[in-house]
Amino acid sequence: MGAPGGKINRPRTELKKKLFKRRRVLNRERRLKHQVVGAVIDEGLITRHHLKKRVSSARANITLSGKKRRKLLQQIRLAQKEKAAMEVEAPLKSAKTSEPQPKSKKKTKVPQDVDMEDLEDKS
Repeated sequence: MGAPGGKINRPRTELKKKLFKRRRVLNRERRLKHQVVGAVIDEGLITRHHLKKRVSSARANITLSGKKRRKLLQQIRLAQKEKAAMEVEAPLKSAKTSEPQPKSKKKTKVPQDVDMEDLEDKS
């Protein structure tokens, strides 16, 4: 018979915890190493939200529908146009500011005298 206070409900030691964790990590790495990863088509266009599909199914080929592909291409095109327009406007503004501008003096208004009526007299 076993001694009282045996090892049935005894908590795991630190060494045993580390060994279990090490085995778990090694098995996970081994599993991931042999896993087949699907292809990504239109790699430059795909957004990170679309790439989150990798979490649920890593083996699936990730493609964009024609509609999404066109929309993303259009979005990129418009962003580039806007950027080019901003670059053109920036040099024009800097050319204007480089010329010395005469300082304009602010005109101060002369305060006009205002007659205040006494409300106490009327009441």
